[in-house]
Amino acid sequence: MIIDRILFGKHLEENEEILYAVHKHWVELAKPALEVGFFGFVIPWGLFALGFNTSLFFWLAVTWSVLAYLRFLGLSLDWYCDTWLITNMSVITIQWNGVFSNLSSRVGFEDIEGATYEIVGFWATVFRYGKMTLRVMSGSHFELRPVDNPKKAEMSIAHFREQYVTERNMKDTNSLKVLLAGMVRRQAHGEK
Repeated sequence: MIIDRILFGKHLEENEEILYAVHKHWVELAKPALEVGFFGFVIPWGLFALGFNTSLFFWLAVTWSVLAYLRFLGLSLDWYCDTWLITNMSVITIQWNGVFSNLSSRVGFEDIEGATYEIVGFWATVFRYGKMTLRVMSGSHFELRPVDNPKKAEMSIAHFREQYVTERNMKDTNSLKVLLAGMVRRQAHGEK
């Protein structure tokens, strides 16, 4: 959770804690990882091993591999930062479009109508990933795909939403009791 606090701290309010983070499944990162691995490491170092072992080609292969690694690092960060943060106050949806561009929306627990998930296909069933939809009472919705273990994510949203609503109702009940007690006390003493 320390990494989440560093990456997503700017989206949190004071005293807000991340209780659960809904991330995309690693399967979305598999294709870019294979591409970067093949074109960034196998080809340049394979050519170097096949006889292009001059000093110039060595430094070209090193530079190409470093650039491929940095590209993969950027793709990994983009993959990890497309998330839904379930906090003690709300659900924050974050769509990361690069280091200097991201979109964030906050949905209060009282505005959430529900969360649903859909798992379609053989591989999605085997690797437990699917599409999640967060429905909001205003009629809009937020989607995230492919989500890692969408059933657990849906249950977490429902659990923390219920916990928030219960705590809020308790606070409201206690505030109402204090208000009514004050009114009864003033009435009993003849105050207005």
